[in-house]
Amino acid sequence: MQTNSTDIFSDLKSKGAKLTSARKQIITQLLNADRPLSAAEMVSIFNNDFDRTTIYRQITFLKNQGIVKEIDFGEGKKRYEFFANDHHHHLICLKCKSVEDFDLKQDLALEEKRIKKEKKFKVMNHSLEFFGVCKRCQR
Repeated sequence: MQTNSTDIFSDLKSKGAKLTSARKQIITQLLNADRPLSAAEMVSIFNNDFDRTTIYRQITFLKNQGIVKEIDFGEGKKRYEFFANDHHHHLICLKCKSVEDFDLKQDLALEEKRIKKEKKFKVMNHSLEFFGVCKRCQR
C-alpha cells in the first residue's frame, strides 16, 4: 500500500471511487497523524467541516477498500491507520497515552508457519500491541 496522498487518490480513482472533499481530508489527516486516530478524534478535528455520519461512512469506505486498518488498543474504541508496506506493532503508554510504532526484530512469520503446521490454522492477520510506561513518564 502506498502511503502518500497522490498514490492513494490515484488508486481510488482507478477503482472508480469519487474523491470527495471529506475523503481527501480524512486521508490527508490520517497520513499526517503521528499515531492511529479514533473516529471520535476525527469528528473533533473536522467538527465544522463534516458531520459524524460522513466521517464514519468515509472511514468504513477506506477500511473496505483496504486503505486503512482498524486497531484496538483495548480502550473501548477503534483506531485507524494506513496499511503500510512495513508491518509494525505499537508501544502504548498507559500514563500519557502516547503511541509509538515498533518493529519486531524476531520474525513472527516463523510462528505463523508453526501455528499452521501444528494447529492446521491459517493465520490471516495478527495484532500485537505492547502496553507500559514510556521513558518520559517514568521520570
